[in-house]
Amino acid sequence: MRIALGLKTRAGALALLCGAGSCGGAWAQARLDSLSDAQDAMNDALYATPNRQTPAPLTNLYATAPDLEAQIPAPQFRANALLPLGWNSNANEISPGGIPSGQWRPVGTLSWAAPVGDLPLRATVTGFAETDRYFRASQVNLDKSGGSARLQYVDPGNDQAFSPYFAFAPRWDFSPTFSNQLSARQDFNLGFNKRVNFDGDFRQVGIAGNTSAATVLSFGLTAFVQQRLREPQTSSQAAFIIPSMSYVITPDWNASLAVEFLGRWFDRNSLGASSHAYEIQPIGTVEYVVPASVFGGERTAELFGHPAFDLQGSYLKVWSSAPGGGYGQFQAIAAVKLGWRF
Repeated sequence: MRIALGLKTRAGALALLCGAGSCGGAWAQARLDSLSDAQDAMNDALYATPNRQTPAPLTNLYATAPDLEAQIPAPQFRANALLPLGWNSNANEISPGGIPSGQWRPVGTLSWAAPVGDLPLRATVTGFAETDRYFRASQVNLDKSGGSARLQYVDPGNDQAFSPYFAFAPRWDFSPTFSNQLSARQDFNLGFNKRVNFDGDFRQVGIAGNTSAATVLSFGLTAFVQQRLREPQTSSQAAFIIPSMSYVITPDWNASLAVEFLGRWFDRNSLGASSHAYEIQPIGTVEYVVPASVFGGERTAELFGHPAFDLQGSYLKVWSSAPGGGYGQFQAIAAVKLGWRF
C-alpha cells in the first residue's frame, strides 16, 4: 500500500515534469535509472580521491579508490559523511526546457570489511541514506536508502592484480522525508577492477600488498555487467565500463578524473514496449585535505573526521530509445567530506 501511495505521488511529479506532453513508463523509468546511476558515480568519485588522511567507505565504484584492491588485515568499520552543495543545469532531466536549480545532497554511509579466513577474498558490507533537495524543482526531491554486500578476490601480495568481484546492492526510494516508498530495486553486479600505480618519478610502483603510500599517479579500469530487478516495473540489464585516474599533487591537494560509459536495456513492460539507453558521464574532482596541524594534532583531526573540501564538475549525456528520453545535464558542486575509522 505504501508503494502504491508513493507511486501516485511520483506520478504527479512526473506529470509536472512532462508539461503538456505525455509521460510514459519508459520515459519515467529511463530518468529514474539514469538519475541514480549518475549520482552514485558522483558520490563515489568524491570518496575515491587519493586521500590518505580521510577514511573512505570500504567499497567504491572506481578501481583507483585507495586500498580497494588490497587485502584488509583485520575487520574494519568506517563511518562517512558527504555534504555536497551545488548547481544542476537540468534538475528535472528533460530536453529541452530543463529547470536549472541549486541542490543539496547530504549522504551518510557505514561500511565494514574483513578478510574471508585465509582465502584471497575480501567481504564488504555497506549501508547508506541520502537526501536530494532541489531549490527550484521540489517536485523531483527524493530520499534514498540502501546498501551492498560485496565479495572480491584480492591478491594479498599484489594490489595491482586483476580483482574480480560480485556485489548485491538493494535500494529503496522514498518521497520526502522518507515517508512513502516509491520503488524498490535489487542490483546484481559481476565485474572486475584493475589498476596500475606510478611513483613521483612516473615509474611503475613495484608489486606489493599495499602500494597506496608510494603511489602518486594511478590509472584504473572498472567493468561490470548488471541485472537490476525493480518494483514497480521494469527490470533491466546494463554494462558499465569506467576508466579512472588519480594524481597526488601535494600531501594536501589531489585531483582525479573518471568517465562512466553505460548501456542499459529495459525489459518489456505490461504494454509490450521495451527501450534502451546509452550514457556517458565524465567527472572531474579536485580536493584539498585539511592538515591535521589546523586542529592541533592528529588525534583532534580524527575526532572531526579529517575533513576534506572538494570541487567537482560533471556532464551527463543520455541517448534513449524512449520518446523524449534523451537529455544532457551539467552539475557543479562543492562538498565537505568526513570519515572515521573504528
